[in-house]
Amino acid sequence: MMKLDIELLKSIPIFNKLNSSELLSLQEISSVKRLEKEEVLFYEGDESKTLHIVIDGEIEVYKVNSKGKEIILKKFIPFSFIAEVSNYNGINFPASAKATCPSTVLLINFKEFEKKFLFHPTIAPVILKSMANKVMNLEKVISNNLILDASQRVAKFIYDNEECLNKIKHHKIAEYLNITPVTLSRILKRFKDEKLIETHNNKFTANRERLKKEFS
Repeated sequence: MMKLDIELLKSIPIFNKLNSSELLSLQEISSVKRLEKEEVLFYEGDESKTLHIVIDGEIEVYKVNSKGKEIILKKFIPFSFIAEVSNYNGINFPASAKATCPSTVLLINFKEFEKKFLFHPTIAPVILKSMANKVMNLEKVISNNLILDASQRVAKFIYDNEECLNKIKHHKIAEYLNITPVTLSRILKRFKDEKLIETHNNKFTANRERLKKEFS
């Protein structure tokens, strides 16, 4: 654990309107954890006594299926709450979380946070928005993995994240979509053959109208 500095707390948007005494109170119930790449923050089934906020880096929340394959549910960047719904409901974490790169996470004693800050006028709206986003992401995960087939998932991913096709390694995209890299390559080849996507100077461009028809 790293020493927690008041200035670090003030740099986190949700806390930057707290006064000095409130920041000191928050400091008393908080700590900072540094994680290396692939280091686990918490495991599925762990008690949710701690509220987690990403300070820097990226944290990936995932589940492991019966075949031992990791299914990525969401990636969290600064300054996101991680799995805070578990804290509010008093249930164990339903998934695991690990760092995808060297990362720093703020750890807050949730029982004390609940008593002192949960209904703070500048904090409560941010928490409600974060929880709403979690529900929307869950709907997206369910749609992608249970309703859409592999080709439709790839088409929707490109439609929503066209720039990622040029920036993120394809095996990471395959992992996110819960398909094999071979399957992704085969689908991308078909998309290129059918002009749903094209390559110019080793960069992909998408025919958005045709892609949308693929998954709609």
